[in-house]
Amino acid sequence: MNSGKYGNFGDGNFGDGGLAGSDLNGSSFGKPSGISRRTVMKGAAWSVPVLAVSAAVPAYAAVSPTQCSPAGTLFNAQSRGILLSGTVAGTDLDDVAKLEGVHATAFSTNTPPKDVQDTETSPLDVTALSAVQLNLTGVGTVLSDILSLVSGNQSVGTVNQYAYAHEDPTAHPTLGASGAVTDSGAIALTTSSQNVPEVADLKLKTILQQVTGNSAVTALLSSITDLDLQVGAAAGRASLSSLCLTPRPSELDRDYLIAYIRLLVTSQVVGDLLSGLTTAVPKLTISTDAVWGLLGQVPLLGPLLEALGEGVLHASLSFNMDLLTAAPIPNVPTSALQVDLAKGTLTIDVASLLGGAYTGEISPLLNEQNPNTRLFIDWELPADAATELVNNWVTAVTDVLYNVISIDITAGSVSGVLPTGLELTGTLGQFLNGTATVKFVLAGVPITLAADVLAGLLAGIGGLVTAEIAALFAPGGALASVLTALNGLLSSLFTVLQDVLVLTVNAQNAATGAIPDYFQHITPTGRYDVAALNIQLVGLLNVLSLNLARGSVGQNVAR
Repeated sequence: MNSGKYGNFGDGNFGDGGLAGSDLNGSSFGKPSGISRRTVMKGAAWSVPVLAVSAAVPAYAAVSPTQCSPAGTLFNAQSRGILLSGTVAGTDLDDVAKLEGVHATAFSTNTPPKDVQDTETSPLDVTALSAVQLNLTGVGTVLSDILSLVSGNQSVGTVNQYAYAHEDPTAHPTLGASGAVTDSGAIALTTSSQNVPEVADLKLKTILQQVTGNSAVTALLSSITDLDLQVGAAAGRASLSSLCLTPRPSELDRDYLIAYIRLLVTSQVVGDLLSGLTTAVPKLTISTDAVWGLLGQVPLLGPLLEALGEGVLHASLSFNMDLLTAAPIPNVPTSALQVDLAKGTLTIDVASLLGGAYTGEISPLLNEQNPNTRLFIDWELPADAATELVNNWVTAVTDVLYNVISIDITAGSVSGVLPTGLELTGTLGQFLNGTATVKFVLAGVPITLAADVLAGLLAGIGGLVTAEIAALFAPGGALASVLTALNGLLSSLFTVLQDVLVLTVNAQNAATGAIPDYFQHITPTGRYDVAALNIQLVGLLNVLSLNLARGSVGQNVAR
């Protein structure tokens, strides 16, 4: 792959800076080392627990005295910050001038040397995306058609790019950052930040349509109308303060932040779910004989009703079907799967799906991964994930049906002159939790049933309806076929995410883990990059190898 302007920066002014031929292949790399809160902060609004602590650097044992310069040595130092880089549909974004990001250089030939430093900062102009032409099979389009980025006028620098270089990197660490960073390179979000905006929305369906001959992709495309990858505010940040070719663990920090990663699926399967529910639920009934049997077991009430005769009993259900489309189901941001029946969409929160308790807008677990962690591969999908998601969603939609369905039961009369009778009204949920409205009068005198007796009666009546609901979702039930289709859609999607589309968080070169192909081409030795997220198609880098929120430091060359 062509490393491009950002992939190499081997220009004629400094080239490899005397480091060409040096080799890191023989060096061992340690486990991720923590970074101090002071190091991460540097004035940033960053609260504990620190999320972005996964950094990998060559082990200290790999540093020999001959690789290190004496104290006080000055360097030609450099760093970079670029929000968007890589290859999309055969177009190398690194060659697009307006997407190049910022590059700070602290070079000097003065004798004696002066205090040389350089600071570069520039938010990405998102209008540049509309000028990048793509060559997609069967589709003539521009980059902005498949990739949306937030504008630069957010309250935080969600699309900012920053680079700082100083000739004395030990006293003034070289720093490169992009994404949710301030004009000083500090990460601009706290773990308690609310309503974090998306930084990017990638139209994955258009990308996957370029893949041919893959059965999983074919199966997925046949069941969806659209597929978007939504990435919350992200940041990549690298800092280097070393006199050595191979820095010690304390001298190199590579931090990242991803607020969330979500998949938004538009599919007729969701429309079929809604059609199935709106057809099947209103057909539910409640057995008058079963209700009569429960009423007959209540002291005082049973004998009275027996005297009146079963003919006085009326039991019916009513339905407020609008509640099914009033909000996503479940209407909880902690859910791994939300179904919006009104919009015909599924939203999957990747961190929650993969086992991370979703505690707010920024996912702690998503930000505690080792370098080059591949979601759905290194961080594996739970067993029977599709089935579990469907089962959990059935539980959630059943909870909604508790408010959709209302029960009305009357026997005799509770109004008029000296009335005798019973009236029970409320939603199914109210029957189940014992809060339904109860009126029982005998010759005009209100009768209060014992609390435990009443609770048992209401729950028993509610249970008659919940059994009918369970039958709808059971194998062979009225909704079994649409639930099977939902399971199949999710299974196809997960197969593609495991085998075809690789999402790598904390993507780094010269690090542990399965380094993304794009980062394996970063040269020269002594350059350290990190991107919050790398997205690539296996074996099709010319179609998609995209990096979001990237920072880079080095190569720093002693003068």
